[in-house]
Amino acid sequence: GRARPPPAALPLALACADAAGITEVTTRTFEAETSKGDPLLLVFYAPWCGHCRRLEPTLHQLAASSGDAYSIAKVDGTAHRVLTQRFGVRGFPSLFYVRSKQQVLLYEGSRGFAELDEWLRRGYTQSPRLSLLKSPFGPIGRAKGWCSAAGLAALDVYEALSEKIGSWAAAAAVVVLGLVLMVLVFVGPLLYLA
Repeated sequence: GRARPPPAALPLALACADAAGITEVTTRTFEAETSKGDPLLLVFYAPWCGHCRRLEPTLHQLAASSGDAYSIAKVDGTAHRVLTQRFGVRGFPSLFYVRSKQQVLLYEGSRGFAELDEWLRRGYTQSPRLSLLKSPFGPIGRAKGWCSAAGLAALDVYEALSEKIGSWAAAAAVVVLGLVLMVLVFVGPLLYLA
């Protein structure tokens, strides 16, 4: 049979995937990736999803042929659940076209290369964009994003403190800091208005 590549070949394969023009987006990199202003096909996938694996070659074809028309990015929906909720993902793969923060479209057509490329270049103009309330950049989507950012900041503080003062003390410090911030956010405006 065929020899299997050594485990060291896996990082090389992943680096090649990045070189092919597909960006892996995480909760931490989402805002930066969607703020570039370039049209972006954002694909939510699950590592165990067979449909997602079958879509992979098409995504590489799209990335190789897109030029400056659009970019391709993927989000592991099982690892980045806040983004999955923010976009209202119901199944995998889910494809969203982020033309701008005001124009986000859900792709529901055929997943072949020609159909997707045509839709990304011109066909999207006939598709309805997500409403303000369903948009990941609308008020509800932004609130979910802020909650995510607060959670990530709390984790960062915990990790930094736990190395210096221990995990129990760091957890207590994060809880106290969270309570102080809640008081400032909810009680502060009331005191200001009084």
